[in-house]
Amino acid sequence: MPNWASCSYAVTGEMNEVRSLYDRMKRLQEMEEPLKPNGFGTTWLGNLVEDFGIEYGKISCRGSWDNLMLDDDVLTFTTESAWDRCHEVDDLIMEKYPSLSIAFRVEESGMAIYQKNDCHFFPEEYLIDIEDDDVYYCTEEQALQKLSDFFGIDFKDVEEAMILVNEHNEKDEEHVWVNEFELVE
Repeated sequence: MPNWASCSYAVTGEMNEVRSLYDRMKRLQEMEEPLKPNGFGTTWLGNLVEDFGIEYGKISCRGSWDNLMLDDDVLTFTTESAWDRCHEVDDLIMEKYPSLSIAFRVEESGMAIYQKNDCHFFPEEYLIDIEDDDVYYCTEEQALQKLSDFFGIDFKDVEEAMILVNEHNEKDEEHVWVNEFELVE
């Protein structure tokens, strides 16, 4: 059984291509039955691959999309996929729609994957997860404030805060997880 990666996308480019991708995904998700039998339903990434005329077995597409929205000239959606984002599906989309630019933020805690390729749509630098509480996406300044509020101490930087986070996690059952998003291409 895989660890599931959550990925948020923001797709921009020539409006006719953005609209075409949105219409294609919308049509697929509204189908009564998926193009091929699968465990994900009509929003299976393999349906998108098949709709592009590629056999789903030739591309890693183990996952599905959700939250499909077109707002002005930006297409946004999320995916849940096995182990990591489906790089090959992203590549296929950009091959079929050359003007598109795909911004993403992916997280998969089991393998400690926290990455993004864009700071405009995804300005958050950290993901803070306080066990039995909420998950926070935040800038460095917000992360310091959240950690200062939790520990009751004003920190001057994240490195200083991480000393106390690590000490806390060694002796307390309520863990505090601080994950920095790596900026990738």
